Amino acid sequence: MNILIIRRDNIGDLLCTTPLLRGLKDQLKVSRLDVVTNSYVAPVLKGSHFIDHLYIYHKLKHGHTSFLKAAFERFRLIFNLRKNHYDYILAFDHRALNLTRFLRKTKVLMAIQDWADQTEVERAWELGQRIGLKGLPGSLALPLYSSSSDIKNTQILGIHISARRVRQQYPISQWINLIRALHDLDTTLIFHVFWSPGDSKSPMHPGDDDKALILKEELKDLPVKFISTPTLESLIECTQRCCSMIMADGGAMHIAAALNRPIIALFGDSNPKRWRPWGVPYKILQNNTKDVKDIEPSKIIDAWLNLINSTSTHKKTI
Repeated sequence: MNILIIRRDNIGDLLCTTPLLRGLKDQLKVSRLDVVTNSYVAPVLKGSHFIDHLYIYHKLKHGHTSFLKAAFERFRLIFNLRKNHYDYILAFDHRALNLTRFLRKTKVLMAIQDWADQTEVERAWELGQRIGLKGLPGSLALPLYSSSSDIKNTQILGIHISARRVRQQYPISQWINLIRALHDLDTTLIFHVFWSPGDSKSPMHPGDDDKALILKEELKDLPVKFISTPTLESLIECTQRCCSMIMADGGAMHIAAALNRPIIALFGDSNPKRWRPWGVPYKILQNNTKDVKDIEPSKIIDAWLNLINSTSTHKKTI
């Protein structure tokens, strides 16, 4: 059986599909399993032994390409895909469905679009169930990471300050208050603060360099290491050093889940039933206003204490 998966969206979406990839290979003994995704998220699957071929294209909004180059790339992608016959093509959105019109296939399966009460992992798994998968999905897979080379430090708390959507962005003043309060609570903690580099006004890749500069000045007397993460590889490597994470819902959160890190997840207007961390200890905080700015630092601290007490991830002196 040959299967093509077209997953053209974001980091978290692709990571939530990795249990499906494993299930197709392990349970159904798929002969050929290919994936189409975009260049920004492709490192998530780098080195995966579940995939026979990874087809990568560039999105215009991610930059590093032009309209003509992007058009030629899509033509070449279709040309290469048409060389293969797929028994099933699994499409996750309508643009993916449009692409299937140009390909040789037996059957196209479209993921359920109205999906709110279960996780994205289960949404992807449901596609596999239609062709024979049994049981429940396993953990997220991140091929770039090996548990045998885990480098976590039991005193490092990771803080990821970046979030793409406005209502997921925690105010810089509250990050400062939170980190100071955590330090007062346990002076042995070491904070690693991560952010997406770049100008906040960049139309392609808005970054948080300005927020990081403020944090560096305001927290210069505390044991804080500031780490810009320009690539997924750098984000993965830096998260590996942390024993737990505090972060907004987003792609970085799903990377932390794939690394088996306990997570305090700040949710704004996204759906925690669908996008919660999969397969790891977590606490979700979401205010009735559906804006992370309205979550009090004290609530985050209480949730983090409950989380580490239940998982024993940090050496506690408090």
